Amino acid sequence: MSAAVLQELRARLGAFDSHLTREAFSYSRLASGLPRGILVELTGPGKTENVVQFLAENASLRAAWVEQRFSLLPSAFVQRQANLEKIFFIEGGMQCAWAASTVLRSQLFPIVVYHAPYGEERELRRFQLLAERSNTTMILLADKPLEERAWPIRLSLASRGRELSVVKGRAT
Repeated sequence: MSAAVLQELRARLGAFDSHLTREAFSYSRLASGLPRGILVELTGPGKTENVVQFLAENASLRAAWVEQRFSLLPSAFVQRQANLEKIFFIEGGMQCAWAASTVLRSQLFPIVVYHAPYGEERELRRFQLLAERSNTTMILLADKPLEERAWPIRLSLASRGRELSVVKGRAT
């Protein structure tokens, strides 16, 4: 293979790779930032605190926070310098998935936090498509990661002290 052909091939691959890179929100606890238009499953101790820290660092972003039943204390958000005027809280009850889908379709919020039961592959796929279409990052809060079979494309964040690390596949 000649050097010219090899150079052209590298250039084409580089152009292809540039389409795969996503815009990301800056976040001090994640070196690469939080990509836009994806689902992120945040598990482990301190998951809520990590999201509140992210919202505090990106205070100008509008965010929707969807929960089945509220377990949040707004004073904790204020203590961590999160801008409550930019966070829209939704208590969805048994209709949490519908509420989250509606928020994603609205394209009003670049961040949607979902703290309710999930796990059906069809529901996750719907969230994934809506997040991608609206360029919204949807953060799924869970105590433990989903099984592999229920997650077609998975990006999980596992807390390790004060830093977050990206884990693909099963969290260890």
